[in-house]
Parts: sequence; C-alpha cells; structure tokens
Amino acid sequence: MISQRPEHVLISLLRSVYNNAQHSALRLTARRPARPTLFSKRCSSARHLTTLSYSKSCPCLSIGCQKQSTSSHATRRGRTQSYATTHGDETKPREIAVLGAGITGLTAAHYLARHATNARITIYEASSRPGGWIKANRVEIEGDEGQRGHVLLQNGPRMLRSGASSLKYDDLVLYDVLASLNIADKIRHPKAVSGNRYLYYPDHLVKMPSPELSMDNLVGAVQSFLTEPIWSGGLQAAYNFWVSYNKTLGPSPRPHSGFPGEVPADESVMQFLTRILNDDRIAKNVVSGMMHGIYGGDMNKLSAKHTVFDQLWYRFSRSPDRDTNLGWSWVHLKEWFLLYDLLNGPNRLKIIELAENAVDFKFLAFEDGLLSLVKALEKDLSTRGNVTFKYNTPVTSLRHEKGKVLVTTPEATQPAQYDHVICTLFSKHLAQITEPQNSLPSLAETHAVTIMVVNLWYPNANLLSEGGFGYLIPSSTPDNDEGALGVLFDSDLQTGGDEMPGTKLTVMLGGHYWDGWKHFPSEELGIAMAKNVVRRQLGISENEKVVAGARLCRDCLPQHFVGHRDRMEKAHYELMSTFQGHLTVAGPSYTAVGVLPAMRAGFDAGMRVARGHTQPWFRIPQNGRTSQYVKARDIDWWDQDLSSRHGETPDMIGASGLEQFTENEWTHLGSYPRNLMLFRKFSRESVRFKDADGHFLDVDRRLIKNCPYPHAGMVVSRQGKSD
Repeated sequence: MISQRPEHVLISLLRSVYNNAQHSALRLTARRPARPTLFSKRCSSARHLTTLSYSKSCPCLSIGCQKQSTSSHATRRGRTQSYATTHGDETKPREIAVLGAGITGLTAAHYLARHATNARITIYEASSRPGGWIKANRVEIEGDEGQRGHVLLQNGPRMLRSGASSLKYDDLVLYDVLASLNIADKIRHPKAVSGNRYLYYPDHLVKMPSPELSMDNLVGAVQSFLTEPIWSGGLQAAYNFWVSYNKTLGPSPRPHSGFPGEVPADESVMQFLTRILNDDRIAKNVVSGMMHGIYGGDMNKLSAKHTVFDQLWYRFSRSPDRDTNLGWSWVHLKEWFLLYDLLNGPNRLKIIELAENAVDFKFLAFEDGLLSLVKALEKDLSTRGNVTFKYNTPVTSLRHEKGKVLVTTPEATQPAQYDHVICTLFSKHLAQITEPQNSLPSLAETHAVTIMVVNLWYPNANLLSEGGFGYLIPSSTPDNDEGALGVLFDSDLQTGGDEMPGTKLTVMLGGHYWDGWKHFPSEELGIAMAKNVVRRQLGISENEKVVAGARLCRDCLPQHFVGHRDRMEKAHYELMSTFQGHLTVAGPSYTAVGVLPAMRAGFDAGMRVARGHTQPWFRIPQNGRTSQYVKARDIDWWDQDLSSRHGETPDMIGASGLEQFTENEWTHLGSYPRNLMLFRKFSRESVRFKDADGHFLDVDRRLIKNCPYPHAGMVVSRQGKSD
C-alpha cells in the first residue's frame, strides 16, 4: 500500500528507480493482417485467482483472453514456421553467422550450437577477444609498505542484479546458461560494506533514503528533506504524485485510451515526470542522476516507457479500472512464455534451484566480475565442432542475394554466404554496412552514447569518509566541466576476497555530455579528468599514490529516445524487405540495456533461428515423466493454457527479431497480481518452491511439465495417495 504521507510516496518512487541505477521506412508491398487480439475479451480476475489449482489457468487469464479454436502443436509449428528459416535440403548443413561476440552474440551462439540441428555457426568479432564491453584486468601492484599483490580493474559491467525484484524473467536465461556450462557453483553474492547510495548536489554528497525501516533512517530522511536543497519542491511534487496515483484527480489532462485501443503518444522521462509531479525540480535534481547511472543519457530525450519508469508510464496511460490497483503490475506475455519454456527445458530443476536461492540476494557475480561467464561461453563454443570464431574480423558489408546473406570482411577475397545471420552489432552500424545504402533508415536514426570508464586504486584504504555503493551526478549539479556521470565505490563492493586492500573507485565520464563530439579525450586525459573529479568531490589529494587505467567505450549504451517503438516497427519492415527474413537482430539497440536483457535477447534470437518457429521451444519428453503422476493432472501448460485458449501461439520475435513492435502494445501487455509471480521477493508463499523453513520441496513435485505453480498439479506419492 502506498504510504499516505506525500513525502513517503515520492521516496518510494525514487527508491525503486535508484536501486536499479547502480548497475547498468521501407515496408513490404503487402503488410500482413493484424493478429487477433489475445486480451480483447476481459475475464473475471477474482474468479480465476480462487481456482488456480483446479482450472489450469495461466497468468494471462487475469489479463483477459479470447478463446480460439484449438490446434495441435504440430499444426502450429507448420503454420508459424518462417520461409526464411526453412531448410529444404536437410542433408546440407545450414550456414549461420553471428555478428559480434559480446554477451548477446555469445548467448545466441550458445543456443544455436545446442539446438540448431545440422548447422554450422561462424562468429565474427572485430576485436581480438570475446565479451564486448565486459572486460577486466588483474594489475600487479605494490602497497605502501612494499607488499605486493593485485587488484582487479573492471572497466565494464562487473555484477548483475539477481532479478528478485524484477517483473521480467531475463534472469532465468542466465541460470539456464550457468546450468548448461556447469559453472553455477562459481556464482558469488557480493554484499556492500554499506547500503548507502548518494547523489552529488550541489557541492557535496547527499545520502538517499534507505529502504530499511529504522528510527535512524527515518530521522535521517526527515533531516535531509528539511535541509538539503536537492529536495526543493519535493513535498509539493510528492503530493501531486500521490493524488494522481490514487486517481483522486486525473493523472493526465489528456483523454485516457481504451483497452486495448490506442496508446497515448510517447513522451520523454522529463515530460512524463513534469506532467505527473507538476514540477520539474525533482526530475532535474534527482532523476537526471539516476538516468546517468543507468543509461548515461539525457532524460529530456529518453522515452519514459522504455526506461525504468515503464510501469508508471503505462499505469498513467490507462483509464482507471480494477486492474491498475495496487499490488498489480504490467507484465508482458513474453515473460510468461519464457517462464513456461524454461520450466519445460532440460535445465528446469537447476533453474528453479538457482532462481529460488537468488531471491535472498541483491547481486550476482564471479570472483573476476563477469569474466568467468564470458570465458566459459567461449570455451564451450570453441570445443564444439560446428562453431568457428573469427577474431579481428570486422564485417564491412551485408547484402541479400538469391536467398543468402553475403558477408564481406576486409581479408576475404569474396563474400561468405550464409542461410541466416544474427546481428548483435549497434543498430546504426548495421545500417551503415547494409547494402544497398539507405536500406535501413530507421536504424540509421538510432543513437548510442560514448563513456570513458576510469579505474583508480589508492593504497590508502581510508580515503572515503562515507561508505556505500557510490554516487551519481545530476545534470543540475554545477561545475561539472568534465561531464562526470558518477563514481562507484568498488572497494566497498568487491567480488573477490584476495585483492590488495586499498580504495578502489570507478569514475564514469561522458555519456550524453559528449554527444556530437568528433574527437574524444585520450586515456591519459581521461585519467587526469577523473582524478580532478574525485579531488573536487571527494577531497582525495592529487599527491595520493594511485594506480589508474582507462577505457573509452564508443557507442556502448544505445539510447531509446522518444518514438523508439515506432522506429523499431519501421525497422522490422525494412529488415524484412532488405533481407527477406534471413537476418535477425538482437541486443540493447532494440530491447532493454544491461547484461541480463542482452542475454535474453541472445536467447530469443538464437532459439527462434534454431527452431525456425515461435515458442514453445522446449517440451519435456513423454518418457521423462515418472509413474507417480496422475495422468488426468499431468499438465502441459503450453497446450492447456496458452495454445488451446488462444489458438496459434503469437510470435514475439519473428524472422527480423522485432516482431513484437509491430502490434498494439496493449495486445500482449496486461496487469497481473505481483504476488503470483515466481522467484521474486514479493511472491506469495504458496507459489514458492521452498517451504517455510527454506527447504526445497520434494524434487518430484517440481517435475510437473512446465507448471508455474507448485500446487497447480496433483502429485501422487509413492503410496499412491495424492498430495
């Protein structure tokens, strides 16, 4: 329930966003007719919630559904298979190329290598190593007293959020990969020395309100609101938000859309927050810093519904009804598809174990950050006879010709021909290398920011008067000539325990501040700029001994500006027209930024190309079921819930990878009670796979097909009695 104090309402909003901040028109000649709307017929949510264990109801029932004729799985597969992925000669290997060996490309190749039958896979990478922006170096250093050791300087993503508070199931792909690579035992759950997070405004660190309820935290929050200029206008903004959120007044002067109906025009984060708060000071002083931490972007350009504000944006874009009550959240149908698929896959038991255990932790990492994940993926792919890596091989041209995609590289005497290509490159770069030129104008309009990541390690371990995760710098902070986005306190949140003690910081420079620049600072200049930032903001003297490193990450964070969805819809048709369904795109240029979303994109693209049809991609074989199940209750949730109720399973990915952007977004988006989601902190006890004492339920109970609720199927004990 939302607190009745306006200031608490705003704190809840900002806290939920800030917690995510630290880590990471050509068309076809004839457009296909729109698919039937899955959720056009409303159903009684209350009735379904009371009959979950008997009705075989799936989450989409509480959103609303439209019954259609039932079709067999085999029929659905034949009807949904793309001509571009159908291979006429089954004896001839399919030639598939993956462009980019970043985390998206490696994940896509991982699933292709396992599930694309009779295929040979070639991975093109312009650099000399895999991993993309995931990179770290162990540096040998010497302490103040002559002792020698090493520190891990990470100039890319270094840890992941567990997903325990997320409304998406991207984390399940990570667990599936970990299980396949047999490296789940290497996972660590780093904890910060302090949970403090800060914003730097106007000339000092301001501690953000803590989520932990205590008298000290409450007193600190009140004192901060009364004394810190960063909260100027906060009380009035909180009241305006509280009024809008509780529907006492309309949240928008615009008429509300119907259901499914038209979606209101897209708007920037700044426009959205100013509209619902009726004030822009909190957005400038607080939220802009959060946007720097997550996207390195400008909140005046970033689309509200393609950022961490998506839940709020969709809520304020709908007319008031019961499905937007507190405790309900917007969940896309593709999340349920992913959940059901992986709970029907070969690693389902390990996924359940890892996902349930991660509920109690905020972060996931390895002792070397995320390098172990990259190395394990590369090693596994390198040992497979159907996978070839081509490092130091940039792709300079792509074109479609006679049912093949021709890939040109600098060293090749003639283009290589492929039956299908998965491209994980930055979208604008794809547009630049596609022939004929100007074939992908929508992707040519996309943008990414460049960030300089600077690592600083000081032998002096007592340089931080305030511990915690670090701080972000709002756009309204004065005297920020270096264009600093924020500083991470790495020494307060280490993933390995064998590093030399000291103070380790990561300074992020650039982002949208460097938009339009033709020349960027050198690494040496970047280090000097970072040292100047911490001297001025943290009081660290230039005379302190320091080990430093820097990396310029060009176009590392794609920006989803206002109108992103419309651009991706146009890009779908442009890709289909240019490549005739033989090229699939994946990665943060199209979907959400971050390592877990990137792995999800790789999974979706890899499995869609491997199978050549829409989900389901995994099904537990009949002979894998044990005799203790009652046959009448042996549930396959694909047949009984999604397919039989909706007819043909909708294709969320398509041959281009952007199919989901071609339909009204209300079609596959609906509100759902959060406490019925699996593997989350807010999950109801009855849908957990652990008992009240934290012990896993009987393993047999977790073998029921891909059933999402442990109590939804009937299990027979060894004595023949049902549980």
